[in-house]
Amino acid sequence: MPRFLLLFCTLLFATALSAQDDPQQRLYFIGFTDKAGTTYSVDRPEEFLSTRALERRRKVNAAVTEVDLPVSAAYERQLTDRGAKIWLRSRWMNGVVVATTAGELDALADLPFVDTTFYAAPLQYARASALPAAPRLDRPAPVVQRVPVNETFYGYGYKDLSRMNGDSLHRLGFRGAGVLVAVLDGGFPSVEYKDFLGYDQIEAVPGNYDLVEQDSTALDGSTHGATVLSTMAAQHPFFFIGTAPEARYVLFKTENSRGEHRMEEVNYAIALEMADSAGVDVVNSSLGYTTFTDSSMDYTYDDLNGKTSPATIAIDRAFARGIIIVTSAGNSGADEWKHIGIPADAAGAFSIGAIGPDDERAYFSSYGPTADGRTKPDVSGPGVMVAAVAANGKGLTPANGTSLSAPLVTGLIACLVQAVPEATNQEILDAVRATASQANAPDDTLGYGKPDFAAAYRYLIQRRQQP
Repeated sequence: MPRFLLLFCTLLFATALSAQDDPQQRLYFIGFTDKAGTTYSVDRPEEFLSTRALERRRKVNAAVTEVDLPVSAAYERQLTDRGAKIWLRSRWMNGVVVATTAGELDALADLPFVDTTFYAAPLQYARASALPAAPRLDRPAPVVQRVPVNETFYGYGYKDLSRMNGDSLHRLGFRGAGVLVAVLDGGFPSVEYKDFLGYDQIEAVPGNYDLVEQDSTALDGSTHGATVLSTMAAQHPFFFIGTAPEARYVLFKTENSRGEHRMEEVNYAIALEMADSAGVDVVNSSLGYTTFTDSSMDYTYDDLNGKTSPATIAIDRAFARGIIIVTSAGNSGADEWKHIGIPADAAGAFSIGAIGPDDERAYFSSYGPTADGRTKPDVSGPGVMVAAVAANGKGLTPANGTSLSAPLVTGLIACLVQAVPEATNQEILDAVRATASQANAPDDTLGYGKPDFAAAYRYLIQRRQQP
């Protein structure tokens, strides 16, 4: 049975504290200078990484380093002895999120092992002092009924699948089997409903976690995540089949409906770290950050440089460890902002724009490039009047946005991972870019264009056959 420990990653964010004598507890990040005193070792990675995670890292020659080690428990004890309450832990960015007051934070910041402190968000939820257990991933894979790949049997899912030649992968038998996909979003309550996905949800969703409320279920909150999930995972013959119905999905609730703060980026980074530990192959995040409830946290276009946001930094760490991270480019193309959002600026992010029925940029799809001139979005998929399963599981809902184009692409990338399992994450994404409709002339509206997954599969096979 693979081992999966809850090991967290976190952020860099800076907002000045206004009232040092304010008795109200808030969430702050406290970064440590080192990992002295940790009981873990890079020579025993199986103690904090799953077998799947280690196998994925070996494929891309990513060594387990001190960055991967859990934070020092001795440092944590010194914080809690002074009244701080540990909220989250980060091994990649070597620190913890704590609930404490601004005045108490000053004393914590003076400790010799504390490197940085930053304000994250107001404390909006209470929970027990012990961190909840991580989700288990030892359930068997779902048994999904195979049907002929055509419009009759695939129903309303066929149009968007076939527009990217994903139906060719399905006809070859590549529908995501054996691939573990993480979905980061605002909640997944509809997954609790009978037949929402069309087969055994328990087996299809072997683990889920709520980073916002710090409990063991993400099957609550916004229905947005359930809508996103359905475009990939649904298996309703004659009604709706998604782009990767045989994959398994791990669900993370990272968005807080009570307000926008940088803590959501912390949650995002933590979810990626958990996904790495679990051995996830592909991640979908239909999320983006530009402005916040606390305007002092707002980003500027210059921050879209691939190295500012904690979520962006976490994506690059995850990519270096062999994970494919697909994220929506953003829906600000018709707004004053216009640009992609964070973390679509990450070098390791596969950022997805939206196209309409005519394969032209959807009016809302955000523009690139990044602040440092890199091409974004990477590719663009269907994002106008996309069919998805309704929240009650008993019908369809039409939806617009890069929130939909991203999971449609994510599901087909999962199919490619199944089809060419020896390919690295970089090789797979290079193949999708090289065979997309604008591969020879990428731009800042559609990136490399509309993907052609049949061509990407052939490209990968041919490349791997070359001496």
